[in-house]
Amino acid sequence: MNLKGFCRAWGKESFRAGLVGLFCIVAFFTVVSGTYRALRGSSEFREFRDIIQVSVVENKNHYVEIAHLRAYPPFFAIFWAPYGLFPLGQLPEPARPLAGSTLSQKIQIGLSAAFVLLLLTALTVWAARCIMLAGLSRTEPKGACPAGAREPGSEEGGSGWCASALLGVLSGGLMINAIVRCETDMFVVMLVAGAMYLMFVRERQWSSGALLGIAAAFKLTPGLFGVYLLCRRKWGALGGMVAAGFACSVILPAVVWGPEGAYDRTRSWVEKVIVPYSRQGPETFIPEAYRRANQSLRAAVTRYLTRYDVGSDRRVRHVNVADLRPQTVQKIAFGLKAIILGLLLAAWILPSPGREGDLGPVLFALVPTGMLLISDVSVGGHLAILAVPFGTLAAFCFRHAGEPLGRTVSWGVLAGFVAASLIAVQPLKEMSVGTLGIFILYGLGLYVAFRLFRLQRATITSEAG
Repeated sequence: MNLKGFCRAWGKESFRAGLVGLFCIVAFFTVVSGTYRALRGSSEFREFRDIIQVSVVENKNHYVEIAHLRAYPPFFAIFWAPYGLFPLGQLPEPARPLAGSTLSQKIQIGLSAAFVLLLLTALTVWAARCIMLAGLSRTEPKGACPAGAREPGSEEGGSGWCASALLGVLSGGLMINAIVRCETDMFVVMLVAGAMYLMFVRERQWSSGALLGIAAAFKLTPGLFGVYLLCRRKWGALGGMVAAGFACSVILPAVVWGPEGAYDRTRSWVEKVIVPYSRQGPETFIPEAYRRANQSLRAAVTRYLTRYDVGSDRRVRHVNVADLRPQTVQKIAFGLKAIILGLLLAAWILPSPGREGDLGPVLFALVPTGMLLISDVSVGGHLAILAVPFGTLAAFCFRHAGEPLGRTVSWGVLAGFVAASLIAVQPLKEMSVGTLGIFILYGLGLYVAFRLFRLQRATITSEAG
């Protein structure tokens, strides 16, 4: 089906009205479901609120005071502060939140959760629009477009709205899952989407890097964008990322908690998270780290090469095809990650940085797939970041509709969508179908990148001749 032709036939205004109506319906059920889960204590709302109450409101070291240790850096408590500043008083244990809460507490929990969920839902639409505009816009420098062509950032109309709707279909389930559970990952998606928009549409490198620096200070895995910027020699963006990261990790904590409080929290984070993780992996602070919810490469290798129990609490289930020693499995996983990172470095280094064209957004979108594959923990909410490669590759299909490469990419995107959707089927989740979806997008991104790199080299060679 020609989605662009369908959008034009329906009419831009009618299509936008339909999207707004659909969004309102989805937003309503998302907020209601997420608020109910917050009241029941079956989302992250209570745990994250406790971190903020202890660290920001009570000015105590949450790495010491709170039993449910989280791997987030200290800046997390500051960035997430509006999430948990509501003075709800002493709450009951999360296991029985409804039975032990007063009516006033229930109302306040519901209202504060609904506020956060509405904010996340609205910003998700903004993030999707940023991703699609970055993929659809021309990436030549402003003023260099041929006569009659659109300048960067001018890709509006039916194509942009249709592409945004397509992204909602491809990754809406992953993003809604993260929102309903009050996961932090949607804010990472929004920061990355904003950075992508600023980099490829507005051409504001320093501001783009600053958003990536905030994301990396908030959650470590986006730090891979720093490697990408270094390889692509985007010095302005790299400078913005370093400056924002330093401000969020050092200056702002010292202002909020004082130099001594900031140092105390950073030291506790290193001692309780970084050092144990580097020595023994995530099992030191994450119970059942490689359970079926984890769709990382390390989890898939562990489940298939050891007798790791992937079943529920009531049954034991294994999917392994071998039973190797943990040390051997760790070496295999490390080798596979090294290959993945090596291919990413090649894709980022080889193309000329000054003539990216369509290649720029594709190389950017490879970073989230690398984040998920290299990290040892990539659970359901983390997969929301796949909106970036899904959107970028879908936009590439729009720009190259009818061309052989565009058709190949469209089939690959469809395969990735099917694999990501099958995470909802528990037996397939146990078999790491989400890892397969990530690999499909990773491989598809590399394929497109190297095809465009060959075209870039051919163009440079012909011009030189």
